[in-house]
This record gives sequence, structure tokens and C-alpha cells, in this order.
Amino acid sequence: MIYIFHGDGSGTSRKLLADAVAKDKSNGHEIRTLEGDKLAPRDLESVLSTASLFSIESIVIENLLSRLRSKDKDACIDLVSTYKGDKNIYLWDKKEVTPANLKKFTTAKISNSKAPTEMFSFLESIEPGNVKNSLTLLHKLVLETEDIIVFTMLARQIAYLIMMKSGSSPKFSPWQVGKLRAQAVLWTGPQLEIFIKELTRIDLSIKTGMSKLSYTDHLDLLLSDLLR
Repeated sequence: MIYIFHGDGSGTSRKLLADAVAKDKSNGHEIRTLEGDKLAPRDLESVLSTASLFSIESIVIENLLSRLRSKDKDACIDLVSTYKGDKNIYLWDKKEVTPANLKKFTTAKISNSKAPTEMFSFLESIEPGNVKNSLTLLHKLVLETEDIIVFTMLARQIAYLIMMKSGSSPKFSPWQVGKLRAQAVLWTGPQLEIFIKELTRIDLSIKTGMSKLSYTDHLDLLLSDLLR
């Protein structure tokens, strides 16, 4: 059977995956985890076609469906979606998967974990003078959602606010645009430019190994500085 766990509520989807895997373990299954964003079709084919004499194997593949489009990705999806063996296959992605990437999995059990309500409260709290409330919401949020998801959503929110300051707007419903417009009024253009530059610097420093701090640590420092 194929199971797909995805959505912006990555903490919830991760827990659902862990519960499913734990159940397989209790039934004597061996668990093998594969990195979907680096997976080669020949390696996946080998894993799927190899049978153990002593136990059934369950396969966990992380971040395959949100991987950048490539021939390898398409081939891996074809292998999984057409698999007819007795192994359980669990696909987990750290964000919501597009319908186009789900359409081949006609018989899969799909669970979409939405972003927690705290995410929207946190994003709407990003305004000068609101540091205490923003940090409180941040620390609640990272208990349910991976901090890189929170960081990415914050960067997107600041990009939207910059759009609003420039006179354009994302293609959202009127009430969403109205909320962004009201939030953007609280900022100056230069303040938002500094904000997005700092977020870019943080992301680069973590991904290149220049910083040993987590995204949460960096956001603590950044919000304390820019929202004071």
C-alpha cells in the first residue's frame, strides 16, 4: 500500500508518519528510509524488487514529490505509483504537494496536514513594536512545524509586503489583500528591504555551514532586533 503524508503542517504530518511506521515495526517489518530529493531510479528499483527471506520491508521516501522536476524524479514516481508488491511505501514531504504531483497515485491513502492556525497568527503579528507577541507565537509554532517551514513562510510574507509597498499585490482574495495592505502600512520600504536581506543572509549562512545556529535561533535574534 502507498501512503502519502504532506502539507505545511509538517509537525503533524511527521507524527502521522511516525505512528504508521511504528505500527509496521510492531508487526515485524523492517524500515528503510530513502532521501527522495537525491534518489536515483536504479537504486529505488533495486530496493523495491529486493525481497527479504526473514521479514517484510516498509519503505519511507522523504521529499520525493516536492523535488525539482527532472527525469529521475519522474522515473521514481512512476516506479512507486505502479508498484504492486507487498511492501508498504510511505511518501513524506515537508510541504504541501501540488495536485499534479499527486495525480498518478490513484489508489494511495493521502493525508494533507494543514498549517497550524498559529502560522497565520504569527505572520500577521510581524509589525514594529510587537516583538513580545511575535516571539511567543514563534515558539508555539515551532513545536508543531519545522522551523525551516516557518522561516520560509515568513520570507514569503515579507516578500508580499514589499510587493504591496511597490503598488502591486499577489493574486489573493480581496480580504487577504486587505490584510496585507494594512500590515504593509506599518512598515517603510527600507525597513522591509533590510528584513528580506537579513532573511537571505541567514538562509545562506545555515545552508553553507557558516552558522551553527538553528532557524529558530536566528529568528529569535532577528525579530528581537527588527520588531522592537
